[in-house]
Amino acid sequence: MMLSPAKKIYSWASSKAHSPHSHLWLGLIFLLELVLFVPLDAILMLFCLENPQRRYLYAGVATLASLFSGVAGYMLGLWTWETISPYVIGHFISADFFSRICAHYTSHQNIAVFIGSLVPFPFKAVALSAGVCQIFFFPFIASVFVARWLRFFLLAKMVQKWGVQMKAFADRHSGRIVLAFGAKIAIAFTFFWVLSQA
Repeated sequence: MMLSPAKKIYSWASSKAHSPHSHLWLGLIFLLELVLFVPLDAILMLFCLENPQRRYLYAGVATLASLFSGVAGYMLGLWTWETISPYVIGHFISADFFSRICAHYTSHQNIAVFIGSLVPFPFKAVALSAGVCQIFFFPFIASVFVARWLRFFLLAKMVQKWGVQMKAFADRHSGRIVLAFGAKIAIAFTFFWVLSQA
């Protein structure tokens, strides 16, 4: 049986998907990607399934809103790190661990941002760490835009091809889908640990 919080999120998103301003609601949800702890791919899939004729509009809105969210995350990481670093370095991670992460991130910044934005990886970690490590801003924007465009338009295309089967799966497993962000957080920690060991 679907857990109550997940059911509420799924029901709320479903109601907004039927709104005349559904594209604006979707844009708002993706603008808040930095602070929301739900897998937004599932929300986009829901909107596309409910209104398949608008699936490419939704993919475009999600791409642009996600890009703006990524820029906000980058700026947040860039501007706040100097203030919060004394509380993080030495308490949560070592200075050596942080230096190694930034060195590897900077060395492979374009491909790292592209892959991190394309695969089911916590986008918050990609955006915030890009700002913290001060990687180049415009290549960051380009990598995020291309990766998110590919990801969201591929999802819209999948809805076009397998919409009925995907809707049946989403209805049956919506609770698990909404709560899947826990696994994504675990993946993020694993990624940064592996990166630091390289």
